[in-house]
Amino acid sequence: MPEDSNGHADGASRLDRIKGAMELFIADHEEFRNEQKNLLRSQVLMQDHLEKLAKAQTTTEERLNAVIAVVDALGRHRP
Repeated sequence: MPEDSNGHADGASRLDRIKGAMELFIADHEEFRNEQKNLLRSQVLMQDHLEKLAKAQTTTEERLNAVIAVVDALGRHRP
């Protein structure tokens, strides 16, 4: 097959090749933006869960300290 003036035998014009490359870039960028949105959503959810976990941890520590205080008080009153 004879080559065109740009050295390509497929007959695609330079503009067609540029257009094809731009379409790939656009599709890749859209995929990247969707992945970024998913990442941000995941980070927000993770932060929410971490805050709930921290609150639960504080509650657990308070309850454990109360149990320790009761056990200490019982131990001191034993003959």
